[in-house]
Amino acid sequence: MTGTTDPVTSAADEVELPATLGRTDLPLSGVRVLDLTMVWAGPFGTKQLVDAGAQVIKVEGPGRTDLVRSLTIPDDTVDRPWDTSRYFHEYNRNKLGIAVDVRQEAGRKILLDLAVRSDVLIDNFRPGVLDRLGLGWARLHELNPRLIAVSLPGYSGFEPERALPGYGPNIEQMSGLAHLQGYPGGPPQKSGISYGDPVGGLGGAAAVLTALFQRERTGVGTFVEAGQRNLLMGFVGDAIVAHQLGASLVRNGNRSPSFAPQGVYPCAGTDTWVALTVAGDEQWPVLCDVLGRSDLAADPELATLAGRRAAHDRLDAEIGAWTRQRTNREVAQALQARGIAASAVLGPRELADDPHLTAREFFREVRHPDLGTMRLTRPTWRFDEVEVGLAHAPSLGQHNRYVLREVLGYDDETVAELEAAGVVATRPANR
Repeated sequence: MTGTTDPVTSAADEVELPATLGRTDLPLSGVRVLDLTMVWAGPFGTKQLVDAGAQVIKVEGPGRTDLVRSLTIPDDTVDRPWDTSRYFHEYNRNKLGIAVDVRQEAGRKILLDLAVRSDVLIDNFRPGVLDRLGLGWARLHELNPRLIAVSLPGYSGFEPERALPGYGPNIEQMSGLAHLQGYPGGPPQKSGISYGDPVGGLGGAAAVLTALFQRERTGVGTFVEAGQRNLLMGFVGDAIVAHQLGASLVRNGNRSPSFAPQGVYPCAGTDTWVALTVAGDEQWPVLCDVLGRSDLAADPELATLAGRRAAHDRLDAEIGAWTRQRTNREVAQALQARGIAASAVLGPRELADDPHLTAREFFREVRHPDLGTMRLTRPTWRFDEVEVGLAHAPSLGQHNRYVLREVLGYDDETVAELEAAGVVATRPANR
C-alpha cells in the first residue's frame, strides 16, 4: 500500500488536517474544490471528490452553519455541541473547514481569493444567491477563467422554477417518483429517504469530473447546472416512455407485473424481512421444493405467471408462514443456494454487523475529541494499491488559519485582524 492512513498535523497551530491533504497518488490529487454546500446533496457530492483525492474546503458562516450540525441531537455536555453531529461527520470527513462571515466585505473577499486559487466552486443554494453576494458566474469567470462552477439547485436556474425552494421530499414528488410508489389502489408514497439529495450529489460530482475533462481539452472552465429534479426524473424514464406509448404504469407495492411471486416477507425476530423473486416458471417448483410444498408445485393453476399473479395473496400467506420460522439471512441463503433471487432486508443494526462489509473494512474507526471513537464509512472509491485514511469532519472554523495562511498567503497580522473583526470565527455567532 502507498500513502498515509492517518491525518496529518499543521505545525503552525497543531491543528489536525485531512488525511488526504498533500497526497499525490490519488486521481484528483492537486484539484482544489471550494465547497459552499450544506445539508445533504452538496456535501454528499463533495464527499465523492474528497474520496478521490481532491482538496475540499468546506465553507460555513458563523451565523449560518451547516444545518446538519443540528439535525441530530447535539451533546450539550461539551463545550462545542455543534461539532458532535455524527451525521455531519459522515458527509464531511477529510475536508478542510472554514467559517467566514460573507455579510462583511472582507469575508466576501476571502471567498473571491479562494475562487481565484481553486479549480472548482460548488453550491446548492437557490439560484441567485451567489449573484447577490457578488459571487456570480460572470465575476468568478472573469477572475479565474479556469474555474469550474457547479450549481445543484433543487429545480432549475430557469424560469418559472427559478424561485422555487427545493427540498428532497418535494423534489421527489415533482420528479414523478412518488407517483409510482405505493400499493395497488393506494395513494402515492414518498420513499424512506429524500432521493433528490443523494442523486443530486452524485450528479454534481459527475458534473465536476466531466467539466475537469473538458478543461483539459479547452484550458477554460465552465458553469454547470445539475438540477436535482432533472436528475431524479431519470429514475422514472420507463413511466415517461409508457405514457408516450399510450400506456401507464400503476403502483404495485412490492409486486411485479413480470414476476410472481415477488415480495418482502416477514421473518423470525422483530421487524425483520426477506425479499425474494421467482423470475420464471422454471423457478416456481424450485421454490416449492425449498418450502417443502409439493402440493403447490403440483397445482396446474400455479404453473404459469398469470396463474401465480392471480393467486398472489394466497401465495404471500403461504410463503410468509414459512419465512416467519427462520431468520432473514437463513431464508436468503437457502433460496440463493437454489438459484432464486433473494436477499435479507437489512436495517442499520444489521448493516453495522454485516459480514461482507466487515470483511472489506467498510466501516472505519475514527477518533474525535468529544465523541471518542466513532465509525465512518471508508472512502467510496477503492483504487488499486492505494489506501486512503480518514479524519473526522472539521469543527466549525477548524482550518481558518491554515487556509488563510497556507492557501491564500495572508500574513499573521491580517489573519489576526480578520479574527478580531469576526470575519472568520470558530464558534457560531450566537454562541
